[in-house]
Amino acid sequence: MDLDIKYSIEKDIRTYIDFVYNFKSFKHGNENIQKKLLSKLDPELQEILITAKEEETAYKGVFDYLTKSYNGNPQLIEDSIAKLRVTWEKVGANIICSLEFLYKKPFPFEKVTVYLTTNYIFPYNYEQKYFYANYKYISSQLSTTTHELNHFMFYYYYPSLKDKLSNEKYELLKESLTFFSNPDREGKPNELPLRELFKSKLWTNLDEAISAGAKYLLKN
Repeated sequence: MDLDIKYSIEKDIRTYIDFVYNFKSFKHGNENIQKKLLSKLDPELQEILITAKEEETAYKGVFDYLTKSYNGNPQLIEDSIAKLRVTWEKVGANIICSLEFLYKKPFPFEKVTVYLTTNYIFPYNYEQKYFYANYKYISSQLSTTTHELNHFMFYYYYPSLKDKLSNEKYELLKESLTFFSNPDREGKPNELPLRELFKSKLWTNLDEAISAGAKYLLKN
């Protein structure tokens, strides 16, 4: 699988606008998630997002901040892209193999794009086959890549479950399944019952675990 690694200031800005200034996703039991995300940012950037009275103003403020902060050292992100490319060439096949072993199915896409971001939240777009990852740390980038590619496999192979579950429960099941690919991650607060279920036994295969998770969600 070809991992196309890019940086786009426009897409970087959208992470701040869509998931800090606004929050356009399920919160999965996270309380005050916008406040928590905001608190991780540089004080100047926090001020921009807090004081902006409309999205257009927030967008311009973030654009000016990122331009000032990173244009002075453009090589910073270029070096990060180059490092991840080299690392993916070494370990990417192993990550794909681990996901294929988990799902007992081939990875369905020839290319996926990862956009590096200066933010601390990593949304994705399944339809356009891209996701975001931290621009600084290789370990975080690889963990995020495994996590998001797990999502993409779930979406591809189990779309019919959305008709049985509500959209929110379908998304919760998708998130909780990363327990199997990223067991070191804590997961979102409302994943806990499903994660405890997944820990409770040795499953014959992922289909069995998914079926059990879906049954739990239908009852609760």
